Amino acid sequence: MKKRVTNIDTLSALLDRLVTENIKRFFFDKDGLTEKVEHQDLVITEIKSRLVELFLEVYDNGKYEYISENRTFTASNIVENIQDLITNDIHIGESDRARLNIAMLEEKRLRKSNEGRAQNKNNIDKDFYELTK
Repeated sequence: MKKRVTNIDTLSALLDRLVTENIKRFFFDKDGLTEKVEHQDLVITEIKSRLVELFLEVYDNGKYEYISENRTFTASNIVENIQDLITNDIHIGESDRARLNIAMLEEKRLRKSNEGRAQNKNNIDKDFYELTK
């Protein structure tokens, strides 16, 4: 079994991408950009497929191996980390839009959310690894 790499093909990376692509879809839909919504639907379907592949691989092999990103934050609850990841991704999306109007104020929030997001992803992979031991 190959080791998965954080920010590439770990559970947290795929969940993060799924959240991000759904946020993009939301804004495209809100702006009436039908072609972009359809494209996002294809991207979202592919990410879901890759998540299913990961779960089947872990089920078949009985373990989850990954190389994590070095961070300082620790937590023990995978569900809370997933929720925090979603919140941080939403903040990143909001910040990307808002910083066109309020660059300095939103930049601080964006940086904090990006750091929190990376920490959440590390914790998700760590917790999932511990569950598969």
